[in-house]
Amino acid sequence: MHRIRELYELYNQAVFRYFLRMTGNRDEAAELTQETFYQACLSVLRFRKQSSLKTWLYSIARNVYLKSLRNKGKPHALSPAESETFGFEPAGGDNPADVLILKEERDRVREALTRLPENYRSILILKEFEQMTNEEIAGIFDQTPNWVRVTFFRAKRQLGEIYRNLEGDDQC
Repeated sequence: MHRIRELYELYNQAVFRYFLRMTGNRDEAAELTQETFYQACLSVLRFRKQSSLKTWLYSIARNVYLKSLRNKGKPHALSPAESETFGFEPAGGDNPADVLILKEERDRVREALTRLPENYRSILILKEFEQMTNEEIAGIFDQTPNWVRVTFFRAKRQLGEIYRNLEGDDQC
């Protein structure tokens, strides 16, 4: 139990941020975070040390998320109130036009992310926001680091395409 407490203290905020970025909902992220650590408690004795505790915990988190998707269906659109969850800093300038442009870009990125398949969204969030290595992500997905590199590249490309399409829709 001592080990789980340490694990919780080390990673609860990171796991919460992962879920917040995946769901856009603080309550749901908190619930999924609790479920992740509950599942970790149940399976800690089966941890085989084939990966780091961090990778093992994120594997549990991803499985918890996938189970919640199966139970609830398609993820909902991310709320504008959660814009900070994607790592954007508020505009520091006084120019209202700049503030508006930044808000629109944030909203477009948020919407583009919701349109990505789950594995693409997860990989982008783990790599870009959680700063995980290809090896760590490979452990979470039970894949090779090369698979992560290729999938990350495809995810970025698809995110860019979706973003550009949304940008074009906004100009009509």
